[in-house]
Amino acid sequence: MRGFSRKFKYGFVVTALLLSVWTAVFAQIEPPAKPARPQPHAAPAMSTGVGTFEKSINVDASVNLSLCVTQGNLKVNGWNRNEVRVFVENGPKFDFIVQQKNTKTGDPVWIMLTSANSGKTNTGQQNECISGDIVEIDVPANATVNVKGQETTTVIDGVRRVGVKNAGGDITLRNIKNGITAATYRGDLTVEESAGAMNLETTNGNILVFEAAPSEIGDIFKVKTTSGAISLQKLGYRQVESNSISGTMMFGGELLSGGSYSFVTSNGTIRLAIPPNSSSNIFASYGFGNFNSEIPIKTITEDIHPGPVKNLNGSMGSGDATLRITTNNGSIFIKKL
Repeated sequence: MRGFSRKFKYGFVVTALLLSVWTAVFAQIEPPAKPARPQPHAAPAMSTGVGTFEKSINVDASVNLSLCVTQGNLKVNGWNRNEVRVFVENGPKFDFIVQQKNTKTGDPVWIMLTSANSGKTNTGQQNECISGDIVEIDVPANATVNVKGQETTTVIDGVRRVGVKNAGGDITLRNIKNGITAATYRGDLTVEESAGAMNLETTNGNILVFEAAPSEIGDIFKVKTTSGAISLQKLGYRQVESNSISGTMMFGGELLSGGSYSFVTSNGTIRLAIPPNSSSNIFASYGFGNFNSEIPIKTITEDIHPGPVKNLNGSMGSGDATLRITTNNGSIFIKKL
């Protein structure tokens, strides 16, 4: 009260003081928000069942796991337990469905991971797919994993066999011991340090394979992209088929004796890096581009007359392998490795 003049009456001073206090108090209180309009038949927020969940099941060491993922980041890891553990973050609840058991031990040998809320969609189809910001799965190292997905980023590491088919999203596969079938229609596909027959495909994306080899005699390696680059490094297969409609193609490694290697692109350059002592018959066809080899080639027949297509048939060494190289619009380069 020291700041107020003693000329004011006591009642006026008290009134002014009370007004200033209430003004300060109300200035710090936000006005109540306008209540949201209730939606007809709206379910409580907790009824959606979205959250973080974890569940596990004991299985056979060679279990086959099948699942469908609509969205999220999927990570599958092999471990030294006869158990499948699933962790989902920010997704719906899920269940295990045992499709088949080991007749001797009773352990599941084939299980499906399915949404606990699996009902019929608006189209009448059964909805069994799971989803989540993160879906992490641990499976026995000898397991087979089959995944169908929509827009998912998929990483699988350290299992026996893999089958993946996504509508979109990148796929990365590492340390797969006995075969891969993988396709994504909008995304890149990467395979590292894996073995077995392989069939890899992407419609719009790049394919990179590094250190892959057969797990059994006669395993075939096939790779295909509609629009994207293909890079194959250190392959141990005797049968390789690489196809692209539009994109650069690169191969680095040995041409094994008795092997058959085919590199075909409609629109792109093909670059091969092979040892200087490679032995192979060569059938090259190229259009609007050049053919250049750092390794001497003995020409058998050659047709390079003016026109859209040029052909070369030749050999390196004794011709132990067969090498077919075709590009309609691009050049062919053979470099020393």
